[in-house]
Amino acid sequence: MSTPDEIESDAMSERDESSARRAKAAAAGDAPMEVLAAIGQLRLLICGLGVGLLVMSLAFTAFVYKQNRNLVGATALRERQLAQLRANDHSLSYLVNSLVKYSAGKPELTALLARHGLQTTPPTSAPGAAARP
Repeated sequence: MSTPDEIESDAMSERDESSARRAKAAAAGDAPMEVLAAIGQLRLLICGLGVGLLVMSLAFTAFVYKQNRNLVGATALRERQLAQLRANDHSLSYLVNSLVKYSAGKPELTALLARHGLQTTPPTSAPGAAARP
């Protein structure tokens, strides 16, 4: 059995050892960094951030360029389609007017044309056409 004095001395020696270990760990971890090493770390951090910003900027620029190119292509396609429609406008209007004249006495065709928003009343004939025999 141990006497109280022995127990107390063992506890003190354990405390001394643990405090010595803590002091060594604190000294190693809290050691001030050299100025040149700190500047080097900051330089690496700033360069890394700059490279990241450059990569993000290039990716965004490429995305905007691609979207702009697609938009220009779609606009050119729509302009070509409109030009074709304008070129065919005269013949299409003649066809629709002929169909309206033909459907004057046919209610099935009149209902079909009305459903699609086309004028179903035949245009009035020219005054010269009525005078012809």
